[in-house]
Amino acid sequence: MKPTSFLLLAFSCACAFASPEASAGSGHGIHFLPAERKAPVGPPATDAELTQRRNNERFGGFSTEDSGAKGWDLMAHSEFIAMEAQVTLVPKGAILHVPERFKANVVSKPEGSILLWHEFLGRYRGMVACFDVTLKEASGETPLDAARFDAAVKSGLIVVAVHNRNPISIHRGASAP
Repeated sequence: MKPTSFLLLAFSCACAFASPEASAGSGHGIHFLPAERKAPVGPPATDAELTQRRNNERFGGFSTEDSGAKGWDLMAHSEFIAMEAQVTLVPKGAILHVPERFKANVVSKPEGSILLWHEFLGRYRGMVACFDVTLKEASGETPLDAARFDAAVKSGLIVVAVHNRNPISIHRGASAP
């Protein structure tokens, strides 16, 4: 046996047989338990005691009324732009201007196949113009730039507010100048 392995074996044996007083500083051992501590196992509860505990709980049962989750309604918070049999949705307040010739293309319900905004924008570039806004402009903290907005209106296209190339609602206070 090598001397280093012998020393390791001797040290581990010495630690294993350490006295309780040696572990007093570590916070472990039976002498740290309170003397008046009762046994962890007591007499088992009777059926009457369990029934009494159950009755003492204030659970009134499950509700019989329809308490389904009231989620966010996508249709109520969206506007739709349709062209041919394709439709896309944008948040309410994102459409800033609709020229007379495209009034029929802004619909209240989607009819046809729904396209994602980026697909719709790519297919119908001649119908929709993006108006880039900052988050401060969208929230109404700063007003929209009047010159840029007038230029977008003069394009004759549906003007949709976008942030990072995605439609965004414009706060009512920040509407077109």
